[in-house]
Amino acid sequence: MTKKIKDYEYKRADIDAAKSYLQDCIARAKNAASGKELAALRDEANGYFAKLNTDIGLAMIRHTLDVRDKFYAAEQDYYDETLPSLSALSTEFNRAIVSSPKFGELKTLINPLIVRGMEASLKVMDERIVADSIEENKLVTEYDKLLAEQKYPWRGKTVTLSEMHGFCKDPDRKVRKEAFAVIGKTLAAVQDKLDDIYDRMVKVRTAMAKKMGFENFVEMGDLRIGHIGYGRKEIEVFRNSVLRDVVPTLARLKGELAARLGIDKVHIYDNDIYIAGGNIDPVGSAEDLFDAAQRMYDDMHPALGRFFREMCDAEAIDYVAREGKSGGGYAEMLFAYGQPFIFANFNGMMDDVGVLTHEFGHAYAFKRAAANNIDLDLFVGGMETAETHSMSMEALCNKYNSYFYGERDTEATYQQIFDAFNFLAYGVIVDYFQQLVYENPDMTPKARRELWMKLEREFRLYVDMSDVPFICDGGRWQYQKHIYESPFYYIDYCLSTCLALQFGELAATDFSDSLDRYMTLVESGGTKDINALAHEAGLFGPFDVGALKTLCDKIAAHIEELGDKL
Repeated sequence: MTKKIKDYEYKRADIDAAKSYLQDCIARAKNAASGKELAALRDEANGYFAKLNTDIGLAMIRHTLDVRDKFYAAEQDYYDETLPSLSALSTEFNRAIVSSPKFGELKTLINPLIVRGMEASLKVMDERIVADSIEENKLVTEYDKLLAEQKYPWRGKTVTLSEMHGFCKDPDRKVRKEAFAVIGKTLAAVQDKLDDIYDRMVKVRTAMAKKMGFENFVEMGDLRIGHIGYGRKEIEVFRNSVLRDVVPTLARLKGELAARLGIDKVHIYDNDIYIAGGNIDPVGSAEDLFDAAQRMYDDMHPALGRFFREMCDAEAIDYVAREGKSGGGYAEMLFAYGQPFIFANFNGMMDDVGVLTHEFGHAYAFKRAAANNIDLDLFVGGMETAETHSMSMEALCNKYNSYFYGERDTEATYQQIFDAFNFLAYGVIVDYFQQLVYENPDMTPKARRELWMKLEREFRLYVDMSDVPFICDGGRWQYQKHIYESPFYYIDYCLSTCLALQFGELAATDFSDSLDRYMTLVESGGTKDINALAHEAGLFGPFDVGALKTLCDKIAAHIEELGDKL
């Protein structure tokens, strides 16, 4: 019988013991007699931390399932306090390895990406910023708790933000506008708190960067999130391509869509609407959605069908939105059990299919990386690679939209592709906003909101936000959790979208070939960088010159072809 995640025994990770273990590893690294000895030491340490991270991950999962649970809230506080000093020691372990006379020999035995990651780690963490890191962790927890505790008044009851997102896509335009207004008014009431938390985040991250020798937090943030082999220069090229190639194409497509929807122009409460009469929602209940997903994965590939069944048997997918549960969605790997976990908040909309297939792509990649014994420092790769696994899975699932949407499968495919393409402009705004904020850390809350609106006008000139409180004043970013929690993560969604859209286009003409390429890419995990993985799959990489222009033309033609069939 499959063991269920709820039955896993939790035991607090002994961080003091882990620090003692790392001290011993540091001494052993300094005295290593060969590169093989260093490699064996790394493997041993990875095994140790796989178990430790399982305990930490289990506490995090249970805390996010109910932020009001005092026991797991205390456990999260414990890790917020203790993990930064452990991280600093991990850096010292890497320093001992890199400084070893046998490091040259080790470099011939391990993947070059591991070496680059170790070298990057030395730049972004050491004992000088332990206290700052503790403060940063506490601020992230404070932000999560503040958002999770907000109650949104809706039609005589209170609901969660995740549920409000569902009402924001209601077929009735008046309902959508009302839903956005409720979100705006609710968050406006705590905007001072949101501003204060972010002020303190910017200050502490800037202080960390300066202590580590950076001019500001931007380069440090890129390295810390795992942007190895590319940085702001490459991201600027990508961003300019989005502005030059994607934005005009989106503006044209949005104009055509507005005419089809019978509206004068696209307002913020229309931006996620693609179908006249309202977006396509899944047919049936959440349980029906899971049955459809099982049938889909069984037909798609035996390994995928088997894995989805295992996830369900382990009750490793929590999808119910409820009071006290953290918002959003994620996938986590419990290494010691070889068990991934999916966290989601269903709201009865198309998002439910998207989040399920997206996080399933992450979870399957976790499972394959573990099965292939991919080094823990590589595992499923940087965020841009990991998000390729998930976003491409969403695109591949379009073939099976009839399972979820019945006879409206063409409309659902149109909606999914258009929505993914539409995301590129918003994703770039999120990243560029953070870059400019951290380059100007003394910016006032008012200036940050003005900056957000300036970027909206530049990259989403086709969206009118003037008639929604809080959002019209530039507050939209304050419930984009990545900005607070994981700075500079969001650009990875954009980079991976480039690959996902290509997998989707290929699947539309030769599904079997596209799936084979995808499965091969997943098997590689994080052993290669994103451009290498893309090229091996016969796709262009996100930084290839002219790539976005070619993609824009193909996607626009496909969207218009599907639109003509509606």
